[in-house]
Amino acid sequence: MTTAMRLPAAARRSLLAMMLVPCLAWATPASPATAPQPLPPAVIEAAERYATDPAGAVAALQALRADASNPAYAAAARPLLLIYIQERRLDEAKQLAATLLAAAPTDGIAEVKLLSLELQRRFTASDFDALEALEPRVQAASRLDSVPATERAGMLQHLMTVYSRVPRLADAAATLETILTLLGDTPSVALLDALRAKGAVHAMQGQFPEAIESLMGADRVLVALDRPADTGILRNLAGISINLGEFDRAIEYAERAELVQRTQAQTPEARMGVLSIVATAHIGAGHSDEGRRWSEEALAFGRANQLPTSSVLNNYAALLRDEGRNTEALAAFQELLPQVSPSDPPDVRGVVEKNIGETLVALDRRAEAMPHLQRARELYQSADVRPKRLELYPVLIENLEALGRTGEALAAMHEFKALNDEVINTESKTRIGDLENAIALAGKEQALAESEAANELQRAENDALQASKSRANAINLALLASLVAVIAVLALLWRTHRLRARSHRELTARNAEIEEQRSALQTLNASIKQQSREDALTGLGNRRQLLDRIAAANASDTGVLVMADLDHFKAVNDTHGHDTGDRALQLFADALRTVARQGDLLVRWGGEEFMWLCRGASADQGPALCERLLRQLREHPLDVDGQPLHVAASLGFVPLPTWPGTSPEWDGALKIVDYALYSSKSSGRGGWTGFVGAGEYPVEAGATPAALEERGRLRRVEPADLPA
Repeated sequence: MTTAMRLPAAARRSLLAMMLVPCLAWATPASPATAPQPLPPAVIEAAERYATDPAGAVAALQALRADASNPAYAAAARPLLLIYIQERRLDEAKQLAATLLAAAPTDGIAEVKLLSLELQRRFTASDFDALEALEPRVQAASRLDSVPATERAGMLQHLMTVYSRVPRLADAAATLETILTLLGDTPSVALLDALRAKGAVHAMQGQFPEAIESLMGADRVLVALDRPADTGILRNLAGISINLGEFDRAIEYAERAELVQRTQAQTPEARMGVLSIVATAHIGAGHSDEGRRWSEEALAFGRANQLPTSSVLNNYAALLRDEGRNTEALAAFQELLPQVSPSDPPDVRGVVEKNIGETLVALDRRAEAMPHLQRARELYQSADVRPKRLELYPVLIENLEALGRTGEALAAMHEFKALNDEVINTESKTRIGDLENAIALAGKEQALAESEAANELQRAENDALQASKSRANAINLALLASLVAVIAVLALLWRTHRLRARSHRELTARNAEIEEQRSALQTLNASIKQQSREDALTGLGNRRQLLDRIAAANASDTGVLVMADLDHFKAVNDTHGHDTGDRALQLFADALRTVARQGDLLVRWGGEEFMWLCRGASADQGPALCERLLRQLREHPLDVDGQPLHVAASLGFVPLPTWPGTSPEWDGALKIVDYALYSSKSSGRGGWTGFVGAGEYPVEAGATPAALEERGRLRRVEPADLPA
């Protein structure tokens, strides 16, 4: 959210005056083949004047720019642009930047500095129009070897911040990799800033292990620079731990940051950020009293210092809502809404809209909630924040159903399912590949150890051979020399023997160590491959297991595919807590195991959706299989604090093959069983619907199940169709 620095005006002017001095170093164009020309005294005087008389300094620079024949005309341009940006005179900054960019570049350093300012202007103004037209010029400037690498890295740092704001996070991450390549491994403030930014960008993408690695790297640079602990790094580590659900660790990082902060001079913004993260960590850990105390301290500090309180206010309002104080929570969320700027990232604005919508739902003001939930959906989609979108859909769908907007609810269900499918399909192949590479590396290390041992033995033998030659020469000279040579040979032979023995021992030990590592890696590899095919909560197969089964299927595979979705699962979570929700999923998995036949495949498809592949079953058996599962659920409710909680589900089934006399067509079957399931949902839940092929196999490409049913190519089967 918008967090403009609120330093005193005099302090801001002093800081900017110091920034203008390096700016002047490139303000006067110079040929690459010549040394920079002396700066006009009028420009130097204006820059130095800015600290005490900013208006006078600006007027002086503007006067120099008013006369194109003035020798200081060109030199005054970029310092003036920097002032416009810092003072947020953004229309004037845009006009001046356009003039400077339209002129042909005079030399590499001036080009890099100008582009840095233009990117800084765009970030400050949230002006991302025609960014694509500027990018090739920035990339070309980044490859100018005549410009110091640190200057090019600084320009790319500005590009990265623009990408982060758009947001184009993948481009931001790629730009940071280029920055790190330019900076190398030598500890520097620029490297520290780049690693901190890399950690933040990875965290924004949900790549938390990479984010932690980058922040730890920043911490190592901090130590190498002999700088004190950085509250920003600790705060970001706390934020990542919160996202990972590791709240105890988050509290540790956040409270360390708070302690460090007391010993260092800090801006009010930094203090506000740390107070906010401490409050958030305690709220996430379920420490309501501590969360409330830190939140109220942060809110009081923010209001006293006229700082945005949006982040802490959002979490405090969520805490009030979780405590059932929905009216107070709504007031807090509504206080928060005006603080959100249109230039803030879409996912940040989406969180606020979602929270207001959810709170209105809790107050049973569902019609008022709908615009907020829809707005959150649009914002999350524009930023492609998939975890947030997955969180939103159940709330949105339930509210649409409660309002009787079943068509929209069904469409949202399909969107939810498609997104969930896409997210789950991102496999752990990368990690498995890393382990396989590690095993290959271990093999290479073993070969290297063997090679080193062989080389050592060869060197010893060469020494012995050389000594033997020396001995022969010595015998020709004198008996005493001969005796000395014999002794030398014996010593070398003994050394060779010892080297052989030592090398053998070292090689044996190294081989044993490598074999142990190889075995451990292979065991871990097998475990991960198993985990990649098994759902950790229920012990059933996961989506990947069924997809692998489909990939290996052949024309002789027949059966019935049943798809199940737990009814009102979100209400179970909201009413009884997520632990009870997990137990409900486990109970359903147990019910599936009870009614399944030997050889059936049971899969948790995602969330509260399950698949049951009944191998060898016929279409006629589909209704009985569904009834058996529903009966098991009715007869074995979940015990919640001594009270029975009935776990209900809606089912759909389709035979394989769907049309008699054809081969199983899995893509079509998955669409049809999904249509069958949501038909059950639409007709009241807690039941089942099946579809079997009717007539000839449809040849219409891309026909939906609904269209096939309408054309008589699919026949619906429901409980009412069965004989009494």
